[in-house]
Amino acid sequence: MRTINSVIEHTAKLHPDTIPDAIKCLWLSELDGKIMRETMQNNEFKPYSFPEDGERELLVGEPYDNIYELYIIAMSDFFSGEMANYSASAILFEQAYSEFRKNYLRNNLPPRQNFIC
Repeated sequence: MRTINSVIEHTAKLHPDTIPDAIKCLWLSELDGKIMRETMQNNEFKPYSFPEDGERELLVGEPYDNIYELYIIAMSDFFSGEMANYSASAILFEQAYSEFRKNYLRNNLPPRQNFIC
């Protein structure tokens, strides 16, 4: 599993910007909160703090963990006003997130019951 610090460091190499790491941690926290509520059906998410939670593991593991870098890049492009880049990075994030979600739900939903009406 990846940590907050490792994702922030890797993203800085892929997509250098001037956005503070604390903001990137906030974005990761928002994403994991969304994943916990909407995909894992669990409302007990505790938001991350930076730098205290820097070594905390994020929720999504391989091979879907690239969603974190893609999300930070998309958010960075958006808040930097790079709308053409944002459009492309947002599409990449949405595709990766959708693949993670489909896989998670396929492997974690309870079996369907046969109902007789």
